[in-house]
Amino acid sequence: MPYYRYKAADLAGNVSRGETYAVNEVDVELRLRQMGLVLIRLRPRTRLGWSWQRHVSRRELIGFCFHVQQIARAGVPLLDGLRDLIAVTHNSHFRDVLSLVADDIEGGRLFSQALAHHPQVFDPVFVALVRAAEASDQLGVVFERMEARLKAQDELASEFTRLLIYPGVVGLAVLAAAWVLLFHLTPKLAMLVTSLNLPVPTATRWLMALAGWTQAHGLWLLGLGVLLAALAILGWQRQEGWRDRFDTLLLRLPLIGEAARKSALARFTGLFALLSQSGLNILEALAACEKSVGNRHIARRIGRAGKLIAAGETVSAGFRQVDLFPPLVLRMLHTGEASGALAEALDNAAWFFARDAREAMARALKLVEPALALLLGGLLAFLLLAVFLPVYQVIGEIRL
Repeated sequence: MPYYRYKAADLAGNVSRGETYAVNEVDVELRLRQMGLVLIRLRPRTRLGWSWQRHVSRRELIGFCFHVQQIARAGVPLLDGLRDLIAVTHNSHFRDVLSLVADDIEGGRLFSQALAHHPQVFDPVFVALVRAAEASDQLGVVFERMEARLKAQDELASEFTRLLIYPGVVGLAVLAAAWVLLFHLTPKLAMLVTSLNLPVPTATRWLMALAGWTQAHGLWLLGLGVLLAALAILGWQRQEGWRDRFDTLLLRLPLIGEAARKSALARFTGLFALLSQSGLNILEALAACEKSVGNRHIARRIGRAGKLIAAGETVSAGFRQVDLFPPLVLRMLHTGEASGALAEALDNAAWFFARDAREAMARALKLVEPALALLLGGLLAFLLLAVFLPVYQVIGEIRL
């Protein structure tokens, strides 16, 4: 579907600019008119790659779930409620998506069918839950559960992000210090040592050699870095194999891999429990979760477990054969199947995995902080030694 950039104004004369998907230019004008805007200028736009404006955050989805459940509880027509939400949505891409959803509903499609046309925003689990809510006439209840689950995922993702902030900040500090020393201080130090014909300490000689090599090949290094970054981005966007290898490597990393694995399992078991509570059968729930778990290595194992369950295995036996869950969780699943409380067992498993993921993150952070402190201290000690040894030699040569 074409993408357009427009300039429009409301009845009070306030000018607004934005971008939207539409079938054609007439469709854009009709959409703007429904929003109370008059089209001033319009032009098609070709969008390449990823843009932050096309991203819909988890918090915006949480707000969307809250808004829909309030619509359902108040008995307001869904189309009217969506139009109200569109009017107050600040994210231009999300506003355009909701406008298309509202138009599809107005055209006779079901809510789930309208959402399914935008898989980049509403994943298969989301669509499956809405389809189940439509079948059971429990839209408010299902969206309340989705809101709670999204909040739990957002909290866990925030903790995982905080784990990565400290190493990132320390790495930037080291790079900044190295840049200053290599390109500003070391050349002046080399001039001083050379002019006084003093013996050069080993650490200083290494630092001067590194600075000279970096200055001589700096442009080539910068170009190579930009090229590698561009290739990595293109490979990530277009090559599924790269993403598979990255997800597999992430799970094998020391410290961080354990936290990432348990976070993915907490997400999977939570979504599986939510789908089971909403009335979907096990195979449909597994198929939806496989595409939304967030890690392709774990998703492949979920797919193999789904095939085993479809062939006649029980849920606990299927997951035991793919070696995805620890024995405690497998026993919980077996007990839940036997007692008809599989959704509750999955909910408990999600809670355990989320707790273990937080603990793994905390342990990783406690080990990463002193390790980085030692690394930074050793680097600074080397740099200070290389810089101040010649200075002490100069002071020693001074005759009072």
